[in-house]
Amino acid sequence: MRTLHTAFLVLFILPCLGTGYSGSQSRFTSIVSFGDSYADTGNLVRWADPVLPPLPFSNLPYGQTFFGHPTGRISDGRLVLDFIADALGLPFVPPYLGNEKNFTAGVNFAVAGAPALNLTYLQGQNLTLSPPIKHSLDDQLVWFQKLKPSLCSGQGANCFGSTLFVMGEFGGNDYLSFLLSNRTVEQTGAYVPIIVDSISRGVEILIQRGAKYIVVADIFPVGCLPGVLAVLASTDKADYDRHGCLAGVERLLSRYHNSLLRRRIKALRSKYPHTTIISAEYYRPFIAFLHEPAHFGLNSSTTLFTCCGAGGPPYNFNSSLACGQLGVMPCARPSEALQWDGFHLTDAANRLIADGWLHGPYADPPILHVAR
Repeated sequence: MRTLHTAFLVLFILPCLGTGYSGSQSRFTSIVSFGDSYADTGNLVRWADPVLPPLPFSNLPYGQTFFGHPTGRISDGRLVLDFIADALGLPFVPPYLGNEKNFTAGVNFAVAGAPALNLTYLQGQNLTLSPPIKHSLDDQLVWFQKLKPSLCSGQGANCFGSTLFVMGEFGGNDYLSFLLSNRTVEQTGAYVPIIVDSISRGVEILIQRGAKYIVVADIFPVGCLPGVLAVLASTDKADYDRHGCLAGVERLLSRYHNSLLRRRIKALRSKYPHTTIISAEYYRPFIAFLHEPAHFGLNSSTTLFTCCGAGGPPYNFNSSLACGQLGVMPCARPSEALQWDGFHLTDAANRLIADGWLHGPYADPPILHVAR
């Protein structure tokens, strides 16, 4: 079960990125990022020793597609955040816990496995948390506050006037923690408003601390991840939607979360009209990939199949044989795969999502429209 919990912990238009702006043309000169494994560029792997057991994503084939070696990103290559930075003419955002201490062009506080709710609250709900480390949204905001004086040194009150903040995604790890602690989907759904409120408070804190431009990301379809499908498998065909995803998880968790988050963003925009809040989506592009994979250059026969995993059909996921462990090999064509390791996406899928955030239609307003 420890291995299974570790696996769950690290949760988690065709490309035209060449039309991005150079740094001199974009209004943005830095990026400050918060989130979980969908945005972590290397914080958890630097935290791990000696606190955590060896992490499989410290090994190849993680990072093989673009970097040629593991970087702490939980993908075969780049994350959505990397494509955004590149399109804005900025360097990849360095992890807060990394060796890079020059954060002039940005800093990334995201940590794989990070929940929206803090450790004390989750432990108070009698959840099984592995490992019990403080890396939640609240903790990341504390790190930001500690670093803020150096980020703003000599810049005055408007030091974040040219900074793009990226919030999330957050929430996926919270829901998985409840589900793995033998809570039903219905019981887990009762926590959605609390989780979304935590994200909304985080956004408001950033605004109060000077953020002028914030990307707020929704969550991916949790019930469409091979790792979730394998663990929560049902013999009742009625439990699945037309894409093969767990319908109850989608209705009561993913879609409910995203609906409430949109309402919170609308309220924040009204309360803070001089701050630009960009609503960005993981959910809709992911569903689009499942609906029409060939349109996006993805293999239609493997949309719910783990590229780097073990066990064979239907999901090629085995928590005891995770990607990065000895003998577990990636698929022959990751560039045509959607799902990388059972919980995270491939470089190819992340590129497609980033394109939708940069140009639309999966961000409102599109990031490059704001960057002008």
